[in-house]
Amino acid sequence: MYGLSLQLLFDMSDKTSKDQYGRKTWNVEAYEAEAKRQKRNEASELAKAAALRLGQDHLQHRAELLSELIAQVKKRTLIADPETNFGRRRFGFTCPVCDLSFRDTLALVDHINSPQHARKARELAKLSGSGEGDEIVNGIRHATPEEVSQTIEALVAKKLRDRAASSAVDSIQERVRKRAEFMKKRATKRREKRLKKKEGQNGREGEENSEMARAMGFEQFGSTKVD
Repeated sequence: MYGLSLQLLFDMSDKTSKDQYGRKTWNVEAYEAEAKRQKRNEASELAKAAALRLGQDHLQHRAELLSELIAQVKKRTLIADPETNFGRRRFGFTCPVCDLSFRDTLALVDHINSPQHARKARELAKLSGSGEGDEIVNGIRHATPEEVSQTIEALVAKKLRDRAASSAVDSIQERVRKRAEFMKKRATKRREKRLKKKEGQNGREGEENSEMARAMGFEQFGSTKVD
């Protein structure tokens, strides 16, 4: 307490003084600095209070969400809207037969296995007339032998088309390879033929020159044989 009083007296002495005539004067700059410091302290206190309040609101909101989630454990929520078609639903998992939406897949599976779904599926099959003679188990229509046969035929046809396309690509590549080999062999034969033709021409020219030299007696000039 004594130290605080001395500090206040010291601060007041910095802000006020007396002139040569004994009149009191005030230090405007000191008062301005004090006002700014007080504003900063007030702003800091307000910011701390706002942060504390925000943190408390966040914790409260999180606690409310946690309580709501805990309260929804082991519960299922069904949303029925007959006026809304399947293409315009915004969320959830939908059963198009019963026109119901579910929050999770577990609830949807439970609904599909329920008597309600099976009864609705049978009613729709009877109304459409497409369910006569069809086997329906738990609301799911089993495929007929004709449908199974058609599916198998379609798969076989697709497999054959894929294989034909693959063999066509292979045949084209084989034709290109054979064409390249043929061109290479033909070029080799032409080159060998040109070489043989050139060698034949050189041989004939040599023979003609030898015969002409013998006829003119040129071969005796270079001979060293003495009779």
